[in-house]
Amino acid sequence: MSKLSFKLFCIEKYADKHGIPSNKAYSLFESKDMIQLLDDNYDPSHDHVLEYIKKDLARQWELKPGEKRTHGTIRSVTLKTIIPLIMEHFNCGENEALKKFYESHIGACYADDNTGLYGQSAYYVADLFFKAL
Repeated sequence: MSKLSFKLFCIEKYADKHGIPSNKAYSLFESKDMIQLLDDNYDPSHDHVLEYIKKDLARQWELKPGEKRTHGTIRSVTLKTIIPLIMEHFNCGENEALKKFYESHIGACYADDNTGLYGQSAYYVADLFFKAL
């Protein structure tokens, strides 16, 4: 798992767990210097996240009655394609691209499960992001 995938998964799963939009989770992570902490602790932590992903994906297929399906895993997988496109477009680093996306209007829409944007292709979402600039 790349460092980018690791950070995205942590942000998105935190959002799911606490029932908040992922752009709000990103803001919280940034305000508490958690993005840097994730960067600094990537090597010792990321193997545990891979196990969590496997369990989470399996659990999503076995929801109990009334339990809501979450989309953090889907968003994190799609974002690992979108963020490098933003990095290339702006000639910026990973964390700056994360900030640009999560703090944008499109990032807010993407974080809102009610829009259904999480189910669109990475290139479609990236195109919306660039057109909204």
